[in-house]
Amino acid sequence: MDKQTNGVPVHVKFVTQIRDGARKETIAFDTNGLYYEKGQSTYLTFEEPNEQGQVRTIVKIQDEVVRIMRSGALSMRQMHVKGEKTEGVYESALGTFRLETKTDNVQLEWSEKTRKGQLFLTYALLLNGSDAGRYTITIQFKEETK
Repeated sequence: MDKQTNGVPVHVKFVTQIRDGARKETIAFDTNGLYYEKGQSTYLTFEEPNEQGQVRTIVKIQDEVVRIMRSGALSMRQMHVKGEKTEGVYESALGTFRLETKTDNVQLEWSEKTRKGQLFLTYALLLNGSDAGRYTITIQFKEETK
């Protein structure tokens, strides 16, 4: 299948680990989505379960820059640049929050042979200027076989 035009259907496993002092939390979900390349960028799109309703997520990866854009029941724009601080915004029924992230690591792997990949991100998050913990996001995606 040509992943340049219409994308490759993939199964997505999304895991977020949050460490905030002694508190550790893991949030994980499985969903289906699309993996495709456009220009110099790689994209992963999927629907994300949320108590407030459906959330559509687009992950855009170009070199060591990752943009995560969520829309639907909540709206979020977050950019991750390895070794840099970036700002974003999170809007939901609870209000609008300013996000600041300091990203330590961005790693993307895709194997044509096994038809699977992984995006790995680690960052510290400030929510409206307050420390909200250290986050590790692992997104594993594997081409769906018919």
